[in-house]
Amino acid sequence: MKVPKIWKVCVIGDVDVGKTSLVKRFVFNTFSEEKEETVESKAFKKKVGDVLFMVWDVSVYEQHIDKVLNGAKAVIILGDITRGETLDTMQEIARFLNGHRALKVFVGNKTDRKYEAQFWKEELGDLASRYDAPYFFASAKTGENVNDIFNYIAANA
Repeated sequence: MKVPKIWKVCVIGDVDVGKTSLVKRFVFNTFSEEKEETVESKAFKKKVGDVLFMVWDVSVYEQHIDKVLNGAKAVIILGDITRGETLDTMQEIARFLNGHRALKVFVGNKTDRKYEAQFWKEELGDLASRYDAPYFFASAKTGENVNDIFNYIAANA
């Protein structure tokens, strides 16, 4: 019997960018319109191939954020494309993570509302290239590209 690899992946971003929704779409393939504020970081698990993902929904209020991020194989830095200021927060998070060895993956969430986008490929691509990192656009609501993000991590982390 082959023992699965256990990989910690953290999802971090500004308030209301869809961290919990993205995690729940990936783990349970569900979406709820009700907003859930993440007050305390929580972990969920899902097996993909021979990788058991321990996916952490990281609270921006986490007092000991370094401890939560410690040991992460990858960090998904999430922004809301309908709120331009979340791109600035993504950059701040990337700067904060600049000593961590984890693979950084930038994700612009809420593509189901792309007609309201305040940033798009050029801006997110520029940010990701500064950190030599990949970027994706996704929708936790529709599921667009959510699995692709984790498949990328499984293949490249």
